[in-house]
Amino acid sequence: MKYLIIGLSALIIEICSTFYIRFVAEEHFLGMMFFAFISPFLGLPFVGYIVESKTWAERIKMAFSSAFGYLIGSIIVILFIL
Repeated sequence: MKYLIIGLSALIIEICSTFYIRFVAEEHFLGMMFFAFISPFLGLPFVGYIVESKTWAERIKMAFSSAFGYLIGSIIVILFIL
């Protein structure tokens, strides 16, 4: 379950960071401020898991689930948002 949470968190971070960059590029002040404010909170679901990991095997599994989340997030951004 924790690997699913890590992957979903990475997916959400990827999509929201794209929105942030878009708002900065378009000089949309309120959107930029909103995503700048919520960005630190987006990683909270998996920070605890990363800190609690004891073995390298567990850390590598977390890295893979995070990588897949970012990958799927970037595919969603390319296909549906940009």
